[in-house]
Amino acid sequence: MSKSTAASVEKSLPSALNSYKDSAAAVKEAHRNARQAILDDPMTSDLAKKEHLEALDTSTRSKLDGIKADQESYVKNLRDKVERELRGSQPSDANSVLLRRDAADRARKITDKQEALEVLNDAIANGDDSLAHAVGNRARNSVWLDVAEVYQAAHPDTADSAAALAYVEGVTSGPAFNISNQMTYAAPNV
Repeated sequence: MSKSTAASVEKSLPSALNSYKDSAAAVKEAHRNARQAILDDPMTSDLAKKEHLEALDTSTRSKLDGIKADQESYVKNLRDKVERELRGSQPSDANSVLLRRDAADRARKITDKQEALEVLNDAIANGDDSLAHAVGNRARNSVWLDVAEVYQAAHPDTADSAAALAYVEGVTSGPAFNISNQMTYAAPNV
């Protein structure tokens, strides 16, 4: 499995999202065509048409929900993959796990950017990769860009993964993405 770079994610993510949107649009178009065929059938009673339309609506809703679930799964798996790459290979012995947990706990207690920068510089100077990573992650999540840049400068192998993760989070979160999803997966207009 190749490592994710910002360029590879910028190429694959929009393509995948557009593919899901195209699938949803095809389901909606099929719904419109089937609905019109039901309404135009002169051999079907009004009650039967109503039942067929309700079944069609249920089927369409199920298909749209399935496509949306597939999209959410794709985004989650991509985000998880890039986050694993950002963390790098980490030992799983008990001592290493405890060190990472304690470092994460200490990083959560940091209240501002200046304190984060001081703790990060100490961790880098002392070769404490667990604490440096925890503070770098906290800085990224808290949008302390200066601190995140110091972490990336000290760990240049993470720069591509950090940029890729920032791109994934930027594209798949926020009001624009949410509104787009709501429109894409809304029931078809009749």
